Amino acid sequence: MSKTTPFALKPLAVATSALCASLSVFADTTDSSMTTDEQMVVTATRTEMELKNAPASMSVISAEEIENNPGITLADIVANATSVESDYDATRAGRQMISIRGMDSKYTLIMVNGRRMSSASAIVRGNDFDLSAIPMNSIERVEIIRGPMSALYGSDGMGGTINIITKAPENDWSSQLSLDNSTPNDGNGGQEYNIGLTTSGALIDDTLFARFSLSQTSRNAWQPYTGTKVSGSNEFDRSDITALEERDSIAMFGTLSWHMTSDQTLDLDLGYSDDQRDTAAESGTTVLYSDARVKRNSQALTHSGFWGWGDTQVRYSRENVENIEAANDGSDSIEELTQIIEASATTYIGDSHTVTFGLDYQTSQLTNPEHIVGNKAEAYQGAVFVQDQWEMTDTLTATIGGRLDKHEHYGEEFSPRVYLVHQTTEQLVLKGGVGKAFKAPTMTQNHPDFSMNSCKGNCYIVGNEDLEAETSINYELSALYSARNWSFEGALFRNEIENLIEQTDIYCEEGSWSSGVMSCIDEDGNLIDRDISDPYKSYQNVSKAVIQGLEMSGNVQLSDNWGLSGNYTYLDTEDKSTGEELDGRYKHSAFMRLNWYPTSSLNTFVSTRYRGDRRIDSQLEQDAYTTFDFGTVYNVNDSLRLRAGITNVTDERVSQELENLGYVEAPRTYYVGMTADF
Repeated sequence: MSKTTPFALKPLAVATSALCASLSVFADTTDSSMTTDEQMVVTATRTEMELKNAPASMSVISAEEIENNPGITLADIVANATSVESDYDATRAGRQMISIRGMDSKYTLIMVNGRRMSSASAIVRGNDFDLSAIPMNSIERVEIIRGPMSALYGSDGMGGTINIITKAPENDWSSQLSLDNSTPNDGNGGQEYNIGLTTSGALIDDTLFARFSLSQTSRNAWQPYTGTKVSGSNEFDRSDITALEERDSIAMFGTLSWHMTSDQTLDLDLGYSDDQRDTAAESGTTVLYSDARVKRNSQALTHSGFWGWGDTQVRYSRENVENIEAANDGSDSIEELTQIIEASATTYIGDSHTVTFGLDYQTSQLTNPEHIVGNKAEAYQGAVFVQDQWEMTDTLTATIGGRLDKHEHYGEEFSPRVYLVHQTTEQLVLKGGVGKAFKAPTMTQNHPDFSMNSCKGNCYIVGNEDLEAETSINYELSALYSARNWSFEGALFRNEIENLIEQTDIYCEEGSWSSGVMSCIDEDGNLIDRDISDPYKSYQNVSKAVIQGLEMSGNVQLSDNWGLSGNYTYLDTEDKSTGEELDGRYKHSAFMRLNWYPTSSLNTFVSTRYRGDRRIDSQLEQDAYTTFDFGTVYNVNDSLRLRAGITNVTDERVSQELENLGYVEAPRTYYVGMTADF
């Protein structure tokens, strides 16, 4: 197979030119001297600024968009954003994994109000529990950064960052109740409902504020399989197998905000979630039943100060994640405790420099009696960072920053970043930058005594204390054009990844797969002695990889009653050790939505998503397919909104072979919902 070349995008040239040309034709009919109000964001710099001027490629999802979307989970909502994919994980039926720009879901950093959510070591596989820990009604907006932000936030966000911004309470008390229900059409279960309640207001006017949000989500297992299967001497009923696991969860989030003075605030955030999943998965010889339950407790205390010389923020946060396997009577409970102390400040030097600097210190403790000999693993890391937003001219701003991390096991890692934003004309903004990112292995990946049953009961995965941190160099160039009734954004990006961590087979040099100490070799030819009873895999730094591509997005207000928006992503990937493309990535993906507003109270939309073919492994590919959704939102009055629609109208499915491996496309589903303000 021939190797890829940087930005080999010739097949896209015609499509790109056509899209740009159509937008140019429309531009001739509009008054480009007027621009729409700009969304404000904070994630890219830790300071508030207009979205178009942010030194990063970003998308923002507002509370209104969340409310009007047919998706019940946050993973459903962000899946419509540019270069974001939300797929059901093949290892766990019904858990939605979010990837950005072709990077695996483990490289997506999830934050709430700028503080990271951490459960990667407690929930080793199939982890979408972070996305269900915050009630949807409490969300003001979701900021998505495409590309790494290690210079500000350190490890974990090599692919991108999702920052959930929660609503701030105000003086007047108000409440919101939402109800949603969805039902698949095929009669094989999968019914899902959600109830959400939020209330907020002032306990003491202008001084003490409170907000409380609660949501409860339940889904029946979707079991579309029929018949029985005979394997050796075993026979089992395939109707027990879940394509989407049963789920029952509750999430609560509360905020108490004390405005001590006009310039100082103290915020206390408390969160709790309890998420239970029941799965029946097919293995080669039987059905494997799993009852998983994840409980999360989080607390954060934040002081914000506004001074004559600048702003400061000091925060202590604590998060405890408990992973309980109910199938074993809860005796193998796994807990991960993460505590973070962080402080940052922003000041202004002259008329052209906005300088942000700070430090943080994080400790993590993992208690895992089931998979780690000795039960526990610990790690600490600290960091200092600085960033300068330098207004070089009236139209050119350079954001220059760097972060020095000190990890207990991996030493020092410096992550620099330079990003330029040029306001070329009133409507056109050009952006581009380069930066370094890294990701440290988790406490299970690098623990020499970690061992976990995998391969549907046919192998073990073991830790590797010799792992090195993954690093990447990232390049980006983009352009944004905004007129009165339309906008367009296009970007080229390239990620060069080194020391990529993957699971690889360990081969025995002598003996057979029976209990006892055996001499085995890894892929580098190193001898290993291990007491095992099954074949096993380990984590290794095995390769270099390149992920590069193009993304486009835009929206057009066709008339007072019609609006069109969409995005498209092209990915070109290569595993440098083999010359092959990376598994599991869609080479082409696109999303488009057409809105019709027949009256001021009614919004009707139709949307379509295209997913191109992708390689699952060296022997298996997934064919391209297209799905359609239809929905409507009706505002009965200022306090009551109704919504209804159909997802996957044409009932597209992946192949039976892929379904047997755990890949899922949810069937045609009907949904209804309402939101009431009071």
